[in-house]
Order: sequence, then C-alpha cells, then structure tokens
Amino acid sequence: MYLMQEILQVANGRNGEAVKRLQWIHSLMQSQPGFVRAQIAQYLGNSMRHLVLRMWEDRESWDAFRATPEGSSYPQSRPEGLYAQQPCGRDWRLLQESNGRATGNFLVRSEFDVAHDRWDDYLTIRKAQDRIHREAGGFQYAWNFKELGEGDGALLLVRKTGREDHMVYVESMLKSQLRDTSPQGVSTPRGDYMEYYEIIDEVTP
Repeated sequence: MYLMQEILQVANGRNGEAVKRLQWIHSLMQSQPGFVRAQIAQYLGNSMRHLVLRMWEDRESWDAFRATPEGSSYPQSRPEGLYAQQPCGRDWRLLQESNGRATGNFLVRSEFDVAHDRWDDYLTIRKAQDRIHREAGGFQYAWNFKELGEGDGALLLVRKTGREDHMVYVESMLKSQLRDTSPQGVSTPRGDYMEYYEIIDEVTP
C-alpha cells in the first residue's frame, strides 16, 4: 500500500473551511481505481494542525488519479492564505501491519530513522510492541511504513480507542521489559517520540 502523508498548519480562523475542502478533495478520490482510504486527523496539541493521510493500492494508482482532470486541477483551486505555512508531505510504502478488534479515532504517529540494514530488527521489535498493545486493550491497528527514496525513514501509525488505553500500553511492565531486552541501536526517533491525533474524518471506497 502507498501512503501520501501531509501535515497542514491551517491559518487562524479557517479550520472549518480547510476541513470542508479536504473532504471535497477526498470525495474526488473516493471512486477512483486503487483508492484505499483517506483520513483527516486533528493534532491534539494544536487544533489548527492537521495530519492528512491518503492511501492507495500503489503509487501508480495515485499517479493515475493525479492525471485525471479532477486530480490535476484541485491543487490550483486552493483559496489564498488557507494555510499558515506551506504543506509538508512525504511518500511511504507499507511494510507491516497488525490488527486488533477494537475501534477508535485516537491516532499515535511516530517517525524514526532506522539504522542501515537493521530493518528486520526494527520490524521484529514492532511486532512485539503490537502484542503488548493488544494486551493493553483498545487496539485497532498498527501500520509500519518505509519512506520512499534513498533514506531509511520509518513511519508508525497506531490507532486505538483513546488516550487512556494507550497510556496503559505506555506504562506497561511488558513494554519496559521489551525495551531492556531488544537489540540496541536499531532506530532513532525523529522530533517528538509520539504525536497524538484525533481522526475527525475518514473516507473509504
């Protein structure tokens, strides 16, 4: 699965306008071949910052949509001054996913730099963490992506029922034991170790 991630800082007083526009853009994608889902998530540390995730079966499906009249024209219709800064986006490929039985709109986002040739260790650690998430409760899924291009960037998205269930995981003795017994030097966090979001809109085919 291919993921286009954007981080948007909306101009003051234009939050509702920005969300409606994103919903419209995602409605253009909804019926396109290869479309998987699109999410709008509001950063819980700043209500004017949004994480936008657009998922496709592969990069070719995204490129095919962008070649349509709708896909090529929507960026030109962006209202002036809608964003306080230029949108920041990157491309990712799904490497591993785990699923639970719960549902929720609490999203935890983390990025890492993975040491060269340590991807197997990285994904093994992630699988072990997913088992702890399941035991902690409130676990819907964990998706692990690799940044497209020449770098070794990793993106982790964990969806849970709420902050309370996530804090059970954070404070788990099993998580502490895993940290103490896991291989060292596998990855380094980028920026804040964890960012918390609420998914406020989701579109699927």
